[in-house]
Amino acid sequence: MSLAALLASMLAQYAYPARGRLPLLALYGRLCLSTAKRLNSGDRNSGILAWFVLMAAVLVPLALVSAALGAMHAFLVWLLEVAFLYATLRFLATTGSLSGIEKALREGDVSAAANLLGQWRGEPVEGEDAGAIARLSAEQALREAHHGTFGPLFWYLVLPGPLGLVAYPLALRAAQSWEHLVDPEDRDFGWFAARAFHLIDWIPQRLTAFAFAVVGNFEDALFCWRSQAAGWVRPEEGIVLASGAGALGVRLGEPVPTAEGLSPRPALGQGELAGEDALASLGGLLWRALVLWLLAFLLAAALQAT
Repeated sequence: MSLAALLASMLAQYAYPARGRLPLLALYGRLCLSTAKRLNSGDRNSGILAWFVLMAAVLVPLALVSAALGAMHAFLVWLLEVAFLYATLRFLATTGSLSGIEKALREGDVSAAANLLGQWRGEPVEGEDAGAIARLSAEQALREAHHGTFGPLFWYLVLPGPLGLVAYPLALRAAQSWEHLVDPEDRDFGWFAARAFHLIDWIPQRLTAFAFAVVGNFEDALFCWRSQAAGWVRPEEGIVLASGAGALGVRLGEPVPTAEGLSPRPALGQGELAGEDALASLGGLLWRALVLWLLAFLLAAALQAT
């Protein structure tokens, strides 16, 4: 792990922002689908085998390349880390999408905001309720900040070289694609991938939620985390969303329009329903949380140096 590599990658993202979907993440998706196509027998055993084959097929060659580069010069490993950080982290993309939706809502262009949110989520947004769009945007930003930035950063801090930067999003992609993109009769195939990612994400989820509490309204964030997360559609996701909502002092969740009507969803957070003002506050919360992570990297670097 290298704080300098992290800062260099973010400067590179700022100077040369990636357009559209990141190619590396798209590659993970193709690898997951290819592995499922070849090894899916519709049972849990084939899912366990496929998960280990997928992870080994990606991480073992990466570890060998990192070791070979390290044997030549440490700077080459540093460059490799910068490349993977640039291709993995989505913080600037997350805050940029959030800012675009906030601007559209402030200008009263609800249709544009709905289109931007639909592109961001990868699925259309039903209706043109500005409040619902603001809440869904805030939820998407909290979710993306965790999965696209803070979760990978934790494993980058823990594992050597770029291994953590690859292992986390690859495990996430396997859990998501094997849960949703196989036949209903084959759902057992994705059982292990979902549980493996649950374990991989157990600590990062709580660190992200705690970071939101530290840089926001601490007491409300912890209260909402403890009292509301378990009632969310996905309790593990509810940890991050409830803490973020509590840290902001607004309410997320609540029913939203869908093609079938209103989707019943519990409330997250407390206070007024989130609107465009909350999106601006959320942008600041995410930046403060990132600074907290940078301080953690600085502390880790100092401990390594002693």
